[in-house]
Amino acid sequence: MTSRRVTAGAAALLAAITFGATGCSNDDTSETTTLEKPWDPCTLSDETLQKATIDPATQGPALAAETSWEENCGWKTHDGTGVSMNALSTATVEQFRERPSNIDFRTVTVGDRSAVTFRTEGDERGTFCYLVVPFQGEGLVLMQVARSAFTKEATPMCEVAVQIGDALVAEIP
Repeated sequence: MTSRRVTAGAAALLAAITFGATGCSNDDTSETTTLEKPWDPCTLSDETLQKATIDPATQGPALAAETSWEENCGWKTHDGTGVSMNALSTATVEQFRERPSNIDFRTVTVGDRSAVTFRTEGDERGTFCYLVVPFQGEGLVLMQVARSAFTKEATPMCEVAVQIGDALVAEIP
């Protein structure tokens, strides 16, 4: 499997997780609500990215399509691990907990903030981990950390996600 196939699979997985977290509403009101765009992860400073072992030159769009309630950005670390961040103005941690395919939830501390890591049921090889960091107001950042299934690295991905998140959380609102 090439890294493009891993990226394509990760894109489908993140889109499913993001859609499941935000869902869609079918209410009977005719009023239209305008949501503010959340914080933009692409505004992370090069210095902060480098502290997280992320190569700022690899910045590009994350794996999910942007919507009116989402901003996203993606990078690679110096060892090739993929990192994507989605800032979601309408999501809650509970929405991720409610999805049956999301498993292994752990409350962690990143920087000085409470966060949650989880994996998905179909990831037997442990190539993905998700880190959810609530904003200080409404919404949250969903960070996906992924490595190739062929990597011989033994560090569990959720440990890698917390290490990366420790460096990035200082610039998350």
